[in-house]
Amino acid sequence: MGVGYKDKTLREMLGEKDRLFAETGCIYGLKELELVENDPVTLMKFQMRLVAACTNARETAKLVSASPVALQMGEVLFMVATAEGDVVSSSHGLIGHIQCIPFIVRSMIELGFENTDGIREGDIFSTNDPLYGSPHGSDCYTLIPVFYDGELISWAVGFNHIMEVGGIVPGNLSALSPTAFTDGFLYPPMKTGEDFRQHQWWELLWMRRTRMGGMNILDDKMRVAGAMAIRGKVLEAVEEFGADYFRKATKEILERERRQYIETIKTQAVPGKYQTLKLTPVRYKGTVGKLFPNSDRDWLVHMPMETTIESDGTLTPDLEGLTSEAEFHCNMFPHGTKAMASLGLWPMFAHTATTNTALAYMTDYKIPLGSMSNPMNPFTGTSMGTGVLGAYAQQYHHVFSYTYFARGFLEECFARSPNVAGYGIDGVFGDGERWAGGNFSLIGGDSTGGQPYKDGEPCLSAITNPESDIGETELYEFYEPTGLNIGRKLVPNYCAHGKYRGGLGMVMCQLITQPGQHLTMAVFSSTSSETGTSARGWCGGYPGLGTVCYFLHDTNMKELLEKGLPYPRDFVEAREMLKDDTLKAGSVDLYPADSPNVPCKDGDLFILGAHANSGWGDPVEREYAHLEEDLRYGWLTTDVVEKIYGAISDGDGKIKVSESDARREEMKKKRAERSVDGKEWWKEECQKLLQKQFDPDVYAMYADCMKYQKFRDRMMSVWQLPEDYQL
Repeated sequence: MGVGYKDKTLREMLGEKDRLFAETGCIYGLKELELVENDPVTLMKFQMRLVAACTNARETAKLVSASPVALQMGEVLFMVATAEGDVVSSSHGLIGHIQCIPFIVRSMIELGFENTDGIREGDIFSTNDPLYGSPHGSDCYTLIPVFYDGELISWAVGFNHIMEVGGIVPGNLSALSPTAFTDGFLYPPMKTGEDFRQHQWWELLWMRRTRMGGMNILDDKMRVAGAMAIRGKVLEAVEEFGADYFRKATKEILERERRQYIETIKTQAVPGKYQTLKLTPVRYKGTVGKLFPNSDRDWLVHMPMETTIESDGTLTPDLEGLTSEAEFHCNMFPHGTKAMASLGLWPMFAHTATTNTALAYMTDYKIPLGSMSNPMNPFTGTSMGTGVLGAYAQQYHHVFSYTYFARGFLEECFARSPNVAGYGIDGVFGDGERWAGGNFSLIGGDSTGGQPYKDGEPCLSAITNPESDIGETELYEFYEPTGLNIGRKLVPNYCAHGKYRGGLGMVMCQLITQPGQHLTMAVFSSTSSETGTSARGWCGGYPGLGTVCYFLHDTNMKELLEKGLPYPRDFVEAREMLKDDTLKAGSVDLYPADSPNVPCKDGDLFILGAHANSGWGDPVEREYAHLEEDLRYGWLTTDVVEKIYGAISDGDGKIKVSESDARREEMKKKRAERSVDGKEWWKEECQKLLQKQFDPDVYAMYADCMKYQKFRDRMMSVWQLPEDYQL
C-alpha cells in the first residue's frame, strides 16, 4: 500500500509514467487532451492559480527569511511538481533548476524512501548532492510533500543558490576542487524535518560544515516558508477544482506545452545536424602540488555538441568528444548537465504561460560514460561543473540562432557568448570572528550579444534567467563589510565589436578596508577566459571578450581619498593612473580567468570586469549614425571607432563620411592582402598534425578525444591522416 493515487506506490506510478511515454511519445500517455479541448478557459484559470502561487511564494519567502544575497539575486525558485516529480509551474528565477526536480524525486523513489524513512504529512526533505540531481553543492533544494485525503498529490519545492558551501575554497563556486571531499557540505536526499519544522540537528550541520552557517540557515528557512506557502495554495486549488481535476490538469498542461515547443521548432527551425564547440582551460599545475598529485596538471577542456533537429521537432544532442572525467572541479552528472543546458533552450522556443519539465520530454541526450558529464567516480569534484558545462546552454543559443537565421527569423537569434564571473571570500575579523561569503552579482545578470538587427543590451537580465539581478552594492556591503564599492559601471570599448556590437561589459571596483587578521579572495566561474569564446563572433562580428580580474596590492588609495583626489573606478582608469604614477601599487596581479586564493590587505584594490558579449556582422559595415551615437554616449572612443570600425571622427562626435569610406576600403584591401588561400592553410595545418606540433595541453586534449570513435573518424577524414596515426 503506497502513498500515491489509489494506494499505488510512488515507484509504481513512476514506472507507469515511464512506460506510457515510451509507448506513446506523449507525457503520461495523453494522446487526447480533454480539458485543453473542452474547457481551455478553466484550465488556464487553474494554471495561473499555480503560477501565482509560485511567484507569490518567491516574493513572500524572501521577506520572511533570507540571506542578503538571496534577497538580492534572482537565483531563487519555487515550484509545484506532480507526485512523480514533473514540475508543472514555477516562479521566475534561474529556471534550469526546474529540470533537476524529476531526478531528485526519482532518486528518492528509487532509494525507497516510501518504505524506509517514510513520506508523510509534514515531512521536509532536502538535498544538494550532485549525485542525486543537483548541478553542484551550492544549489539547495527543499521538498515538502502535499497530501490530500491521505494521498501524496503534489510536491511543493523551494530552491536557491547559497553563497557559502564550505568547500576547500570559500564561497559557492570553487574553481579549485579535485574531489567531492573538497566540494564542501554535500547532503544526499534526506528527511530533515517533521511536522513542518526542520530538526535541530539540521541547523547544527549548517553551522558546523559551512563558514556562514547563520546565512545558510536563513536561506533554508526561506525555502521552507515558500514551499509551505505553495502547499497551502495547492490545497486551495484542489478544494476548488477537485482532486481528479488537479491530477488530470497538471498532466495535460505538461503534454500541451510539449506539443507547443515541438510546433515552434517545426515552424521556425531547419531540420539537420548542427555542430558547436567550446574550449575552456583549467589551470591546476603548480597549484595543488603534493596534496592532490593526480590534479597537478593543466587541461584544455573540449566541449563539443552535435545537435540533431529532427523533422518531428525533437532534439538529439550528442556530446561525444567531451573531455574525460578528471580530478578537477568541472565534472557534472548527466542530470546536472541536462538542467544547465536547458537554460539555452527556454528562450529559444519555450514561450508558454510558465516553465516546466515538458522540455525534458523532447530531448534525447547522448552523453558518453566516463566523460566529465557522465563520470563513473561518484566522488568526483563537481563544485563548478555548472560554470564550465553550463556552456552547453550557449551552444543551444548558437544552434537555434543558426537555424532561425536560415529561415529568416532574425528577432529570434540570441547568439551569445556570455562572460560572467563571481568570487568567494574568506576572512577573520580583528576580534577573531571567522566569516566567509561569495559575490554572484556579475553572474546574476548578463549583457546580451549583438543580433542581426540591433546591438546587444548592457547588463540586462540574463537570457537564461527571466528575472536575474546584479543586486545592490549597498546590501552586499552588509554581507561583505571588507569590500567598499567605489566603482560599478559600464566601461567604454569593453564590448565585442560588429555591425551590431555586443552589450558593454560591467566592472566592479572595491577598496579593501579593515580586513582584520586575514582576508583572501578567489575569482570563479569565468565562462570566458584565455580561449575567448571559441571565436563565437557572428557573420564577421568579434567574439565576446574575456573576464578581467585585477588585484592591486599596497596602493596609495587611502592617501588619494584623504586628499580628495580622483581615484580609479574600473580597470581602464586604474591602468592609466598607474602609468602616470597617480596611483601607486607595490604589486599587481592580473588574472584573465579564475584566480587562486589571493591574500588581500587594507588599502588593496580588487577590480573585476565581465559581461562583454559577442558582436554580429562586420564592424566596417556599422552605420555611421550608430557610431556617432556611441561617441555621444561615450560607449566607444574615437581611436577604437577609427581602428576597428574604419570611421574617422571630426572631434565633435560627427563622422567624416568621405574619409571614412576611403578608410574602410583601405582596411578591406589590407585584409585581402593578408588572407591565405584555404588549400595552402590546410596543407600547413596538416603538417603540424602529422608532426604532432602541439602545445602539451592541446596534445593531451586530442589524445583524450580520439578515444571516441566518432571524433577519431571525423578528425582522420578532415585531415586525411594515415590509418596508424596515434596520439
